[in-house]
Amino acid sequence: MKIKQTLVAMMAVSMLVTAAEALAQGGPVDKAYESTKAAELESVKLQLATRQDSRAIGELTEAESALRRLRETKAADQRAKIAAELDSALARLHLVADGVGMGK
Repeated sequence: MKIKQTLVAMMAVSMLVTAAEALAQGGPVDKAYESTKAAELESVKLQLATRQDSRAIGELTEAESALRRLRETKAADQRAKIAAELDSALARLHLVADGVGMGK
C-alpha cells in the first residue's frame, strides 16, 4: 500500500511540474508545437497498443481533446492554458503507458 501511495504522489508532482513548465514556457504555442505534441501523442498510442489498462482510455481522450482544442483556439493566452492541459494529459498518458501505478 505504501508503494501505491508513493507512486500516486509521484504522478501528482509530475503533473504539477509539467503544467507549470507549460505555462512558463518561453516559446510560442505555434504550429510546430502542435505538430510536436501530435507526434508525441501518436508515439504514446503505439506504446499503449501493447497494454491492457483501462486508465489509458480516459487519459487518451483527454489528450486528444486538448490537442483538438489547441488547434481550434486562436487567442495566445487561451492557447497557453490549453498547452498546459495538453502537456499534463500527455505526462499522465506516458505514466500509464509505462505502467506506473498499476496494481498487481
